[in-house]
Amino acid sequence: MWRYAIFIGLFLVIVPLVPQYFGNQSDGARFIRPKDDRSPGTKLDQQSERSGVGRRHVVQMSPNGAYITEARLNGRRLTMLIDTGASAVALPERDARSMGIFILPSDYRIPVKTANGVVSGASATVRDLELGDVRLKDIPALILPDRALSTPLLGMSALNRLSRFHFSNDTLILVQ
Repeated sequence: MWRYAIFIGLFLVIVPLVPQYFGNQSDGARFIRPKDDRSPGTKLDQQSERSGVGRRHVVQMSPNGAYITEARLNGRRLTMLIDTGASAVALPERDARSMGIFILPSDYRIPVKTANGVVSGASATVRDLELGDVRLKDIPALILPDRALSTPLLGMSALNRLSRFHFSNDTLILVQ
């Protein structure tokens, strides 16, 4: 458990430095199934595509050098920073609440070192994660207080569930 907390702490320290470098499980959490805000027939992301070998999701590099994508977690849309240096999916508490993950104050037991110091995080599970055509189930996540994390992170707890992901020029390709 401490190894997990140390890895989470490291990525929270490194994440704020990433834009500068590139230039310009459900442990006590209670779940409520939120209403799906998706309209019938709409596509989550125009850059998603389906191939004969597997489901793919293509993400273009943003002008600041980061890979940012629209995702759907437990039926709710969320913009996430893809962070291969992050051990897990990490969510601010406000985003977790919006997708039906409610954390009690007593659930914040995992010490996490961030750029702003040590905070306590709570373990949870994202029931459904959609990235275009890619669909993942029961992804371990870490919920942090809003003051400790401003941008939701798509880390290795989700990326390891893919058959592969690779970078090609300024494009990240996720393959299920």
